Amino acid sequence: MAERGPEVSGTEVKVAKLPNCDTHPLDQPPELAAYDGKTRMGPWGYMCEECFEKFGVGLGVGRGQRLILRETT
Repeated sequence: MAERGPEVSGTEVKVAKLPNCDTHPLDQPPELAAYDGKTRMGPWGYMCEECFEKFGVGLGVGRGQRLILRETT
C-alpha cells in the first residue's frame, strides 16, 4: 500500500511522522516539531512549541501550520 501524503487545512496539516525542530539550539537535545511555518528571519522551517513562540509569525496561509500526527490504521 502506498504511503499517503500530508492532509492539509488552513492552519493544520496531518503528517505520518513528526520531524525534528529546525531552529532548536544545537547545544540542546533535539525536539520534535509542532509547527511548519515562516520564521521572523524569513525562511520556513519546522519548529517546536518553544521555537515557534520565539521565531514563528503565526498560523494560516502564508504563515504556518500546526503539525498533527495522523493516526495509523
